Amino acid sequence: MTGEKRKVLLELIDEAKALGVSQKRICWALGVNDRRVQRWRRHFREHGYERKPTVKTHRPYNALTPQERQVVTDLTASREHADDSCRTLSTKALDKFGMYISHVAFWRHQVALGINGPRGVYARRRSKHSKPDVDATAPNQLWTWDITHLKTYEKYRFFYLYAILDSFSRKVVGWHVSDLLNSDEALITWDKALVAEGFHEGKEMRMPSSLSDRGSQMRSYSVGLFFKTLGITTHFARPRTPNDNPQIESLFSTVKCAPAYPERFRTVDEAQKYFDEFFRWYNVEHYHTRLGMIRPADVHSGRADLIRKERARIRARTMEARRRFNCRAA
Repeated sequence: MTGEKRKVLLELIDEAKALGVSQKRICWALGVNDRRVQRWRRHFREHGYERKPTVKTHRPYNALTPQERQVVTDLTASREHADDSCRTLSTKALDKFGMYISHVAFWRHQVALGINGPRGVYARRRSKHSKPDVDATAPNQLWTWDITHLKTYEKYRFFYLYAILDSFSRKVVGWHVSDLLNSDEALITWDKALVAEGFHEGKEMRMPSSLSDRGSQMRSYSVGLFFKTLGITTHFARPRTPNDNPQIESLFSTVKCAPAYPERFRTVDEAQKYFDEFFRWYNVEHYHTRLGMIRPADVHSGRADLIRKERARIRARTMEARRRFNCRAA
């Protein structure tokens, strides 16, 4: 707070005191400590409220000269050097103009103009694909899905786990294990998930949207026709960007880091038996950290709010009992 503001505040406090209000109550109403007001008064009596002299700023010893700044501007704006990197521009300034200008100076100038960024194929890739704009506020609005490899006891042979996860509740609504990696197996997984969630019963239910990566199975003609027929909106993550679809990646991490995960499977039936038990545990018994230690099935069924209220009630009752016990013991 500046000296002038302190002076005005002290004058207002004096006016309120003249009307019979105590300084302590005035300071409480203003949110200012009484001792601080006393220090202000003492400082005012001794020194007054002259404004402190401003600190004189100095130019850095290594700042660019006006001629060097002009070279940075000219080289950056030159069509001839439009494709040169910052390090190349720094070297050309050294060779052509006899001036040492660091590449950081060129970089900062380009950042200020908003012209710095990926070049070539990377720039086109960024403009071609954008981050999927998806958000779920209730169950069965957005389903995220993917495929992961399962090791077998035969070299170069894998089984494949297809999984569909509800983005809001984190419940695994459908899964399928197969020794084939194709779009037909993906459609089987979607059929299982839609039937499990009751979309086949003819009710007025809005179909969930799909979020996946850009694998060939996700972008195949048959899968696209399947989604178009059912009215399912599709969203795709950007290439080589797993953070666009992190929930299914987290699920597969949980699957393969589980203590009972066998690492390898002998047959598809063995894998199906294991995942039948695992996903039952994951949906019904697993306390999900991201959900606030609530089970996915409870969030999916709408019981999450009741559970949170009950936990809050138990927590408040426990703290009240501790307070009474400790106060009585003291």
